[in-house]
Amino acid sequence: MRNVKISIYGLFLIALFLINPLHVKAANMDYTISANIPENQIDKSQTYFDLKMKPGQEQELTLNVANSGDKEITLNIIPNVATTNQNGVIDFSEENRKIDSSLIHPITKLIKGEQKVKLAPKEKKLVTFKVKMPEEKIQGKIVGGFYVYKDEAESNNGKSEGGVQITNKYAMVIGIQLIEEESTISAELKLNTIQPSLINYRTAVTANLQNIKPTFVNDLKVVAKVSKKGSNEILHQTTKADMAMAPNSNFDFPISWDNQELLPGKYILDIVATTKDNEWKFSEEFEISAQEAKKLTEEAIEVKKAPDYLLIGGIIAGAVLLLILIIVLVIIAYKKKKRRLEMEKRRLA
Repeated sequence: MRNVKISIYGLFLIALFLINPLHVKAANMDYTISANIPENQIDKSQTYFDLKMKPGQEQELTLNVANSGDKEITLNIIPNVATTNQNGVIDFSEENRKIDSSLIHPITKLIKGEQKVKLAPKEKKLVTFKVKMPEEKIQGKIVGGFYVYKDEAESNNGKSEGGVQITNKYAMVIGIQLIEEESTISAELKLNTIQPSLINYRTAVTANLQNIKPTFVNDLKVVAKVSKKGSNEILHQTTKADMAMAPNSNFDFPISWDNQELLPGKYILDIVATTKDNEWKFSEEFEISAQEAKKLTEEAIEVKKAPDYLLIGGIIAGAVLLLILIIVLVIIAYKKKKRRLEMEKRRLA
């Protein structure tokens, strides 16, 4: 069996800001990282950077890193934009994801460059980054995080089970939240592209939801229903609650196709998205092309094929024609036999 590498990320979220924190303990963690909280910290009880700054202000952010193990390690410390993943969870690990179109000042432009830090056994170091706010005045929050993980070769302490190579890769995040003034901004959601897709190799349709405001969306619930255009029958429905969205971010909300094959045609997607304070309703038409339907259905697993009504209709039509043909032949044979008997009677008379 071929070797397959599976990376399992134990993501230690030092700060999840306004959403529920995730507590994870890793037995194999051999390094620590913490933020040195500066004077302009808004909430000094927090362990992430929660800073109030001025337009054009430049400031150093320092991190304490320590190697508690017996081997030299190399840590990658990367400033990342806060994004929203497909599960409706705020994510700090996506280094190469395209910046959301509504995000004017991503953290990666305010804090430039990643750092590689080598640590000898039991060594501690101070790591410094510089942050510079935009010159113009901004509203809302700029959010990101320092994403920290060991070099892949050093993290490869997994084992092979049945030909599957399992690699445990642990990571940590120190959150960053920057504001210039404390103000209340209401979230605003948009519905963008709707398209057929595969989620874990199963048929689905995804609807791109976008938070276009520099504020968090918390306790988000989405109810999505799909019907055929011109029909009120609900073909597929997905409901998911307890989600969150980062400021100025988007994600593809998946609508399960219930393991049915994707069929070409025009559909209507109705979405109701709610939080404690807001509700958004969307109703959009979308189309699945024959080419998309064929390609994705062929690549999907556990697909329940829809009945081929054209084939069934052809079989029924063929059976009816065959029955008619048999009846006609029987009638012709009967008439021939009757005519022959009448001629035989005349001959004997």
